[in-house]
Amino acid sequence: MPARKTKRTAAADTGTEVRAEELAAADAAATASVGEAAVGGADVTRGEDEAAAAATYSALSEAAAQRGSRDAAQGAATLSMADEVAAGGEVAAALSGDEFRRGMELAGIAGQVQVAGELLQGVGQPTLAAFLARTSHQLRALAVGALGRATEGAVVAHGAEHLAGQLTALGLTEMGEGREEYATSEALGAASAEMAAAAVRSAAAGAAELAAATAMGGLAEAAATPRAPKPATRAASRRAPREPAKPRK
Repeated sequence: MPARKTKRTAAADTGTEVRAEELAAADAAATASVGEAAVGGADVTRGEDEAAAAATYSALSEAAAQRGSRDAAQGAATLSMADEVAAGGEVAAALSGDEFRRGMELAGIAGQVQVAGELLQGVGQPTLAAFLARTSHQLRALAVGALGRATEGAVVAHGAEHLAGQLTALGLTEMGEGREEYATSEALGAASAEMAAAAVRSAAAGAAELAAATAMGGLAEAAATPRAPKPATRAASRRAPREPAKPRK
């Protein structure tokens, strides 16, 4: 009988130690599950934030591309206008030159006619001299008009040249701004793609960590659940009672 008690006590002590180890493992698994769940939740949240940032970058990229297209179109239109103004200035300059030459020729003829009229007046031809005087006056008026138009044309040509230069500078500036907007759009597009990839990685990591946390939680719950006692063996349960000893004869 004392031997049996000693064995039972040792077995109970061993079971207690095993149970304590199981509970400690359950606590550790539960703690690890909570930590893994927290990390997984943070990664999922980070992935959502990165996805939102990727969408924002994408929208900004599209807006920059639209601004770049608008600036480039305006720059091209301004440069085309500058070419037209410059061409008009060249025409005005050409016409001004023609008018100037015509005015100078008319002025020269007017002077020659005036001299001829004065000579005829001196030789006693007053009628012809008067006619040549009127003709010289008319020619002088035509010359003054031509020279006036030449001056106006020169002013127009100079103004057109100046305006064409300003329009060209403005057009080049707008084209430069368009290129900068396109560069900004490309940079934002690259940032959007990178952020979207980061969002996918964070979401995948978070899902894996949450799955691991769930698995650890299951292990902790299983370890914390007390085991059912082992049933008695069939041999012991079916052992027949001992027969009483027969009396000796």
